[in-house]
Amino acid sequence: WMKNRYGGPLRALVAGKFHLKAYVDMTDTPAFHSDVIAYPAITIITRGKPGATRVAHRPALDRTTLAELAGNLTAKRLPKDCATVRELASVTAGSEPWILDSPDQMALLRRLEREFPTLEDAACKVGIGVATGADNAFIAPFDELDVEPDRKLPLVMTGDIHSGTVAWRGFGVINPFIDGPGSGLVNLDDFPLLKRYLEVRKDEISDRHVAKRAPANWYRTIDRITASLTAKPKLLIPDIKGEAHIVYEDGKLYPHHNLYFVTSDDWDLRALQAVLLSGIARLFVASYSTKMRGGFLRFQAQYLRRIRVPHWKDVQANLRQELRYAAETLDLAACNRAAFKLYGLTLAERAALGWTGA
Repeated sequence: WMKNRYGGPLRALVAGKFHLKAYVDMTDTPAFHSDVIAYPAITIITRGKPGATRVAHRPALDRTTLAELAGNLTAKRLPKDCATVRELASVTAGSEPWILDSPDQMALLRRLEREFPTLEDAACKVGIGVATGADNAFIAPFDELDVEPDRKLPLVMTGDIHSGTVAWRGFGVINPFIDGPGSGLVNLDDFPLLKRYLEVRKDEISDRHVAKRAPANWYRTIDRITASLTAKPKLLIPDIKGEAHIVYEDGKLYPHHNLYFVTSDDWDLRALQAVLLSGIARLFVASYSTKMRGGFLRFQAQYLRRIRVPHWKDVQANLRQELRYAAETLDLAACNRAAFKLYGLTLAERAALGWTGA
């Protein structure tokens, strides 16, 4: 709720009427008797005027450390030599997500947000692959889907992504939709093979909520399939990863629902891949995403849309080439160097991202 869209009204209430006094991040800390995957934290909210928030991350769970932590969180003034707790100003701002990371990183984030447009304002589209609600019925090896050729699409799934590239395992998805004029669900009577295939599996398909809500459309997938997306070059991004896995797909496969995708009619996708592989993109996602156990981040559309990039027309020719080459060779250090030039990062801003290279 501190980061996600659904927590917006509660964050606005806290910002308007309360003081976020303290926050202790307990991620990867044995805070409970049983393991939890995400979000453990101690949050202190008091009645009073908004002010600085005291923040601590992942304390050791021993008596001495916790006694010192409690003292620092509740002291009238934070000791100058305190290494475990720091104060952050302006954490709460209306319904905006709470950024509770280092002040240096926050300053960089805010500068980039002031100076550059969002990914979608820079003519890039962010989306998510298809959810069927019944993968066993709609998805199978492509060659085994006994339907009309235009009623199935080759499907890329998270299991197809290895070491920064796509290695398609040969799965396909049934497509019950048509694009263009008269778009919508197909008439099954026009596609006898598709009709037979679906009716054999009708019990499973009809048992989904989306089918019960509109029984006449029982054979639709949860998400609308737009077949033309298949032929578009795209960047594919698995949802939960420790680091960004941004994979280029050259326009042969349709994405499954655990994959987010980015397309653009403006940006060169190889150059954009380098930007999204850089520490800059991770800064945005890490700042706005909820962190899972093990340091894993959620690379979801709502966080990807927070990333700022310049318009492609504003990127110099030599830097375009540098970005492309860094992505094509999957050289992450080169991606960072090129991205730092793109955003004009100072040495201090690079250091805020943990960069120690030249």
